[in-house]
Parts: sequence; structure tokens; C-alpha cells
Amino acid sequence: MRLLKQIGMFLLLPIVVLIDSHLGQFVNSFFPHFQIVSHFIFIFLLFETIEVSEYLFLVYCLFIGLIYDIYFFHLVGIASLLFVIIGAIIYKNNAIILSNRWTRLLAILMMTFSFEFGSFLLAQMIGLTAESITVFIVYGLVPSMILNCLWMLVFQFIFEKIYL
Repeated sequence: MRLLKQIGMFLLLPIVVLIDSHLGQFVNSFFPHFQIVSHFIFIFLLFETIEVSEYLFLVYCLFIGLIYDIYFFHLVGIASLLFVIIGAIIYKNNAIILSNRWTRLLAILMMTFSFEFGSFLLAQMIGLTAESITVFIVYGLVPSMILNCLWMLVFQFIFEKIYL
């Protein structure tokens, strides 16, 4: 049964990424001047560390990163690298992170910050963006972190019932 659940979650990952992107586009339609990115997938990954082994979890992160790269960046490498690095850090510290609700909330904020800021820096290094860092922080990073904090506050209880 556990193997079936692990394989089922692996097959569910592309659907979660697509739902995540549509949630972000829906929220962006209300705030056209901001570039808000939903990372609901981070909440899913945070709780998935309970169910799977470290290597399978890193495969999950690589798979999600590849899908994310192809779907959003049209360039393989940025999200794949960042998802695997963030996933390894989260998996190694999951006993501490999953200890209470506040550490889970802070972990989601740190994951969002790390991914958003890291992808901005990598995109700027390879010439995908010419946006200044101050514009990125005000119109992209802060609104995205607020949205993902709200997602965590709303969905944390549901994931606790399923995983904990």
C-alpha cells in the first residue's frame, strides 16, 4: 500500500504543478501590476518528506524541477537545480521543520524566498531578465511570499490531517 501511495504521488506531481500555476495566474488576474507566483508545490513537498525515502524525494524534486523548467522557463536547469538543493536541505532537516506549525510556516517562507531569489539571480546571470533587484523584490518577491504564507496558513490543517 505504501509503494502504491508513493507511485501515486509521483504521478500526481505534474497535476499539482499545473494546478499551482493556474492558481498563480488566477491570483495575478486580480493584481495585474504584481508578478505573484504560487508555490503550493512547496507545501506538498514539505509534507511528502514524511512518506518517502531521501533518494525518491530528490527524484520527486528533480522531476518537478524539470516540469517547472519546461513549463515556465523554457530552459532546463534553473528550477531543476534549485528544487533539488531546496529538497535536500528540507529532507535533511524535516525532523526539526515538522515539529510545529510555526517552523513549517517559516520553512515555506524560506523555500519560497530561496527559490524566487535564486531563480532571479540565475536568470539574471544567463540573461533571461534585465529587471533590477529592487523592482523584483517589490513587485515579485514580497507579493509571492505573502501569497505562499496565506496558502500555508489555509492548507496546513488539511495536510496535517493527511500526513501527520
